[in-house]
Amino acid sequence: MKAIDLSQTLENGMAVYPGAPEPHFEQIGSVKNGDIYQLIKFTMTTHTGTHMDCNTHVTANGYYTDAQDIGFFIGKGLVIDCRKYGKNAEMGMEIFDKVNLDGVNFVFLYCDWAKLWGSKEFWSDYPFISRDVAQFLAKHPTVRALGVEYASIDPADQAGLDLHKIFLAEEKSVIENLTNLDKLLNKSFTYVGFPLKFKGGEGSPIRAVALVDE
Repeated sequence: MKAIDLSQTLENGMAVYPGAPEPHFEQIGSVKNGDIYQLIKFTMTTHTGTHMDCNTHVTANGYYTDAQDIGFFIGKGLVIDCRKYGKNAEMGMEIFDKVNLDGVNFVFLYCDWAKLWGSKEFWSDYPFISRDVAQFLAKHPTVRALGVEYASIDPADQAGLDLHKIFLAEEKSVIENLTNLDKLLNKSFTYVGFPLKFKGGEGSPIRAVALVDE
């Protein structure tokens, strides 16, 4: 079995959503300098870097990171190749042509957008799903989450997060700022993405990993 890391690195100066608080990481102590121990003090929001949204991110009622069954965050994953969609393109129901979602728990859309991580272009003009796709996946009996390489399943200019609200009206999860999805094209894998157990957490940074049988 091979593990593929799908997560961006958390560090000072990292990319953050425009207007969001920047994370801060401070090393305390240094064993190289003779201290007995060293550790890192950090401050960041629950939606920093590669992270997941609970439905309570946008809805009044739903689940939180500390109360959801841990098995909810593990399951069968599938990457759909969406590279043909350019800037500001809407991805409609056609993305599921010749795609079998039977038993799939985690759907990931690969648009080759992670290559822009760290640039200003990363935060705007990315492809986005249609309302039909959001509604379809929200009602799908086995799909628990939708994952993307960019900052939101909503268009960059959609401040109301309408697609989040449609999809997360059900007990679902959104996973954002993923990387390395290209390594999972046409492969069967198990996805693992545990959130931190924040009390009342409506989301969390995650270490997203794909486990591939080889």
